[in-house]
This record gives sequence, C-alpha cells and structure tokens, in this order.
Amino acid sequence: MSKNCFNFLNDSGASFNEQQEVSFNNSAKNLGEKLYLTDLSWLGVIEVSGEDKHKFLQGQLTNDINAISSSLSHLSGLCTPKGRLRALFTIFSRQDKLYLQLPLPLLEENLKRLKMFVMMSKVELKDVSDELIKIGIYGRKAKKHLKEAGFSIPTEANMVSENNDIVLIRLADKTPRFECIGPKKSIEKLWIQLQPQAQLLNTSQWRLLDIQSGTPNIFAQTNETFIPQMLNLQVLNGISFKKGCYTGQEVVARMQYLGKLKRRMYRAHCETKQLPLPGAALHSASSKSGQGAGNIVDAQFSLNGGVELLAVITSEAVENKDTFLDEAMEIPLNIQELPYTLEE
Repeated sequence: MSKNCFNFLNDSGASFNEQQEVSFNNSAKNLGEKLYLTDLSWLGVIEVSGEDKHKFLQGQLTNDINAISSSLSHLSGLCTPKGRLRALFTIFSRQDKLYLQLPLPLLEENLKRLKMFVMMSKVELKDVSDELIKIGIYGRKAKKHLKEAGFSIPTEANMVSENNDIVLIRLADKTPRFECIGPKKSIEKLWIQLQPQAQLLNTSQWRLLDIQSGTPNIFAQTNETFIPQMLNLQVLNGISFKKGCYTGQEVVARMQYLGKLKRRMYRAHCETKQLPLPGAALHSASSKSGQGAGNIVDAQFSLNGGVELLAVITSEAVENKDTFLDEAMEIPLNIQELPYTLEE
C-alpha cells in the first residue's frame, strides 16, 4: 500500500491483507459471481497540469493525448529512443488535468524522466499517489451497486464517467470491472457504502484479472525489455500511428510498416507451484534466437491450480508448441486464447 494507508479499509479489525487472504480462500471457486472490492494503492499517479500539458505529452508518449477526454481514457507508453518501453500508463482526465497511472515502484524514475523534457513548456508534473485514492470494483453485481451509488455506467472498456469527484474507468473484462479514483473522503464514502455487500480481492487476484483480459503492464523487471507491439498495444489502442513524433516513434513506426513482428504477447497456463517473476526467461528447443524464446510479462497463481501468465514469445516457439518455463524443458506452457484477435 502507499504510505498513506487509510483506516477505512480496515473496519473489521483484521489488517487489509488478512481480509484479502480470507477472500482468496473463500471466493476462489466463484470469483466474479458477486461483488468484490480491492485496494489499488500499489498503483501510483502522476498529475500533469498547465496549458501545454497536451502538447508536452504528445511529444513523449505513444498514443494520441488529444483523444483523452472526460469520457475516455487509454493506454500509452513511454519509450526509450530505441523504442523500448520504460513505462505503460493508463491516462485519464479529471478537472482539466491529465493523470498518468502506473505501478508505484516505477513512478519516481519516470517522473524524473518526464521532467527532464519540460524545459520552457508550461507544464507541471507531480506525484499525487497519496492524494488520489484508488480502488477496484469487480463482479456481476458491480454495475447495480455503482448505479445505486450515483454513477453512470460506462458501456465499453476505457470509457469514463464521474460522480462526487470520483473518476470511474471501465476496464477490459468479460465480467464488469472498474477502477475508482478520487479524493480520500469521497472514496471512503463509496467504500463504506459498498463494503457490506462485498468480498475483498488481493493484489494478486486483481493482476490475475489483468492477465485473463490480456492487459499488459510494465514492471521494474521488464523496464526497457519490450517494444509496444510486443505487448499487443497496436490491438489494445495503446499506439497512434497518425500523431506526430515522440521518443522512440521511428522504431515503433518502422516495425509497424516495414518490419515483421517475431515476438508478441500470448496468454498461457503452466503447472508449477513456483511463481515466475516478470521478465523471467522462457525456453524452447526450436528457438534460434540469441535472445531466447521469450519473457514473462506477468504471472499469478490460477484459482484452478498452476499459474496463469502473459508472456512475450517468439512466433516460432509458439508454432512449434515447445515453449517452456524452465531450461530443463520440464514445465511446458499451454497457450490459451486471448479475449481479442491479434493482427497478422
């Protein structure tokens, strides 16, 4: 949790993590059937303000910042000059300011990086992770309870509505899933209203939902590992090929129009009791690449046993069906369908 761990998450007397562990044990078999809440303070938020904010971010990130509105959010990446992702943001607008959300451990480094390029621009960037509280809401009853709380329900992924200073973002998932971001008092009121009907999810369960929806993230271990297309961002509306120049744009555009993508992100399952970390290397007997068969994007324990994961894998290894988690080739990856179609 972030440093302003707030007490309203802990009405029962148990610690929040203990409550989440109870939820994990009791709800594993029917996850999604009811109403679930989670604390998302493992995510940080950068506030971008000033009259040049759109122009500034347009020159830094992969997606079209001008498309962001009070009703639409999207993914966007920050790349190195070689087109490798330093960070992947969820970007949304609130009260005439733009906000960049990413895993908290990556915030300080990327905030410093962005500030290096402000120069004479009329832009201010600051960490507001402790000012804007973030919670997740999931389950088939989520829409009903959010409507009762006064929200207009976004109908598609990445669409946004706002109520009582809280931004509500609909996330990609077959089962209704949302993120709420707002000031402490407003989130506290919403949490207290929803908690009596809800069970709690822990961070691992929430990241498992990201995996199942095919939604990638960049963590410290995968910093500068992937180009945007490897993470399917061209399918997930995380790249604009019509906007102007940005850092790494030449490499990203060349891959789209002139290159052949030999690695892309797949969803998979494997039978193991040891959770692989983001960035962990994958192996394949048929792989001829000196860079190996691929790398883990994220992995979490499955509710039905084993591990579910997202991984960037060479097309060759996937076609030959010989991708393994371990160098001894004893733990095979079973490739599963993504909830969207990959471009050929």
